[in-house]
Amino acid sequence: MALINATTKKWIYLITYNAVSFLLWTLVTLRTVSFLALGPDTDEYDEPAAGTLYRQLPFPLLAFTQTLAFLEVAHAALGLVGASAATTALQIGGKNLVVWTVMARFPDLFLGADDDKAGGQAGFLGCVLAWGGSEMIRYAFFVGQLLRGEPFGWIKWLRYNAFLVLYPAGLVSEAWLVYLALAQGAADVGPVYRGYLFLGLLTYLPAGPYLFTHMLKQRRRAVQRRR
Repeated sequence: MALINATTKKWIYLITYNAVSFLLWTLVTLRTVSFLALGPDTDEYDEPAAGTLYRQLPFPLLAFTQTLAFLEVAHAALGLVGASAATTALQIGGKNLVVWTVMARFPDLFLGADDDKAGGQAGFLGCVLAWGGSEMIRYAFFVGQLLRGEPFGWIKWLRYNAFLVLYPAGLVSEAWLVYLALAQGAADVGPVYRGYLFLGLLTYLPAGPYLFTHMLKQRRRAVQRRR
């Protein structure tokens, strides 16, 4: 007879995944906030804040942390969690599109002291801070839920209220970076890549309102359960 049944294995896996994800996003976010408050670790760079942060974060940590979230699509598809696989893929896919087809492909949008790059720097910081804030709250919510059966009250409040600010901020920052990649960075790539970016930008028009409405519905259900 198995010492650990399937339900316990599922619990161990999910709490490990959510705890690791929480710690990774906390590291990314605190590193960003610390950088903005204290400046770079060395005097080696003379770029504006976001350009230096892109190098010192380090970017691979952000990329790894965001890409790890693709496991959540599998969680939903396999029934490990109750979320919709399609909705989860839409949420995570949009962020990873920005990470891998904009941030990784066009780092010059964020690097250097050129004033023309200020928009890229603001968009990069907007993404990092909005993603970090929302993901720390989300993963802390799940960890509390798995450990206690019920998340801490203040985490629950943040879970269903902070997104009202963080989600639009993140969405606008993502779309802005994709637009900048098309407007300033895509001259050196082929038409297929430019078309890919353009289609990605267009998806924000239906996907943004749809996902925001979806989260509002979750918030409404959570409020109703408390009554």
